[in-house]
Amino acid sequence: MDVDPVGTAPAGRVAAHRRRRRRARRAFLAAFLLSFVAMAAWSLATPLFAAPDEPVHVIKAAAVVRGELVGQLAGGSTDPTASVTVPAFYAGTRNIPACFHRRPTVPASCAPSATGGGEAEKVDIYNARYPPLYYAIVGLPSLLGTGDTELYLMRLLSALLSSLFVATAFATAVAWSRSRLVVAGVVVATTPMVLFTGAVVNPVGLEASAAIAVWTAGAVLVLEHLDDPPPGLVGVLGASACVLELVRALSPFWLALSAVVLLGIADLRRLRSFVSARSVRVGLAAVLVVGALSVAWILTEHAFDVYSTTPVGYSVPESTILETSFAHNDFYVPGMVGVFGWFDTYAPTFTYVAWYAMAGFVALAGAAVARLRQAVVLAVFALSIVVVPVAISSSQVHRYGFTWAGKDTLPFAVGLPIVAAAIAGTSVLGRFRARFTGAVALVAFLAQVAAFYEMLRRYAVGTGGPDVGFLVHPIWQPPVGLVAPLLVEAAALAGLGLLAYLVARAGGEPAADAN
Repeated sequence: MDVDPVGTAPAGRVAAHRRRRRRARRAFLAAFLLSFVAMAAWSLATPLFAAPDEPVHVIKAAAVVRGELVGQLAGGSTDPTASVTVPAFYAGTRNIPACFHRRPTVPASCAPSATGGGEAEKVDIYNARYPPLYYAIVGLPSLLGTGDTELYLMRLLSALLSSLFVATAFATAVAWSRSRLVVAGVVVATTPMVLFTGAVVNPVGLEASAAIAVWTAGAVLVLEHLDDPPPGLVGVLGASACVLELVRALSPFWLALSAVVLLGIADLRRLRSFVSARSVRVGLAAVLVVGALSVAWILTEHAFDVYSTTPVGYSVPESTILETSFAHNDFYVPGMVGVFGWFDTYAPTFTYVAWYAMAGFVALAGAAVARLRQAVVLAVFALSIVVVPVAISSSQVHRYGFTWAGKDTLPFAVGLPIVAAAIAGTSVLGRFRARFTGAVALVAFLAQVAAFYEMLRRYAVGTGGPDVGFLVHPIWQPPVGLVAPLLVEAAALAGLGLLAYLVARAGGEPAADAN
């Protein structure tokens, strides 16, 4: 944010405000276009239904836009299964990925094409009770007809939604952050898994990207604007939080935990004046009302209930359950960076090492310059990313088994690099924002491209196939080929990295009283 010099005339302040708005608008449009293109490349390059539970998410979306918010429940009040009526084309997608599902050595060429027309057909789905907002939007293309084009349009609409919130995070840094080092945290938060889930029909992508916008706006607000909360920034935070609450069953829980963390890093002595601001009260009221409606749906429809065929017996000792759940962090943690397909396609080792290094570097940088209480909050935050999923998973194993995945923690985990970078930006480290962000953006670019390349290889020839030759002689390839999406993805990611660097370099000096 541009800092007006002392004594600037009202006309000068108005002109500066207009310049900030123009810069923020340009940053939003650039980030939106680049992130959408990056996700669209994932949408077009990933085989149809080669994403976690995508067939049933497609069916539910097609049902919701036709008025069936839940469908006809198959069992008791806590049974997640229901029967919905959709066009036969969508009903027939349930088993399409079966031949390569969790078989990473098998190329996607084995999968049959979706068949069937527009005639109504009943089909059972196990996500019937999930909140309907996401499905009501991404299901709209299914009203256009029945075919692969509509399926890709559903994916692209999902990518558009997620891109809006990633772009909002960039624009927030430009409009309201003094040092803008927070964009380095946004880069680290936008993992390959965020792009992948945002690009397919799965509500996780919208949940994670909305959380990125919430964390960015929240961190800038509590660290830089407690005394003067800009209504626009409060509006961004409130709107992003309302969307986040409505996406998945655990979304309100993650938002509540996020609020606890943000309050933990704030100057508590200044909160009274902050809460007294009219925009803050209006925004808080909106979040509470939407949250109440979301929780009412979740509790009434038992949206927490999930489908599972592997519950753990009560004879298994609790110590064994906890030990097993902790051991599953070997799967949970990489899953936040990127485990694609039906959790069967891992990124190259380089991607994980690079991302852990970036996240650790940003977190340690923030902790090193933070006040003691903020450093403690960051430490507890990092520990919670590992412990909270273990606690949730362990508490439900007798009903569902070990059903947790790394993607489920993303709405909470994406906040750590954002908060840490925002704290670092309010210190002397803010002076090194351009080099700091540039280094992070370069490493992220390389790690992202490596992950995308490996995904292409897995589906083109299987994980046992050649490392390079598959681009020329694939067994399977998407409708747009293999080379085009790879080049487009690399270009979009390079553009996002450059944008992050330029945004950080253009930031003002940290405020004198910021730390």
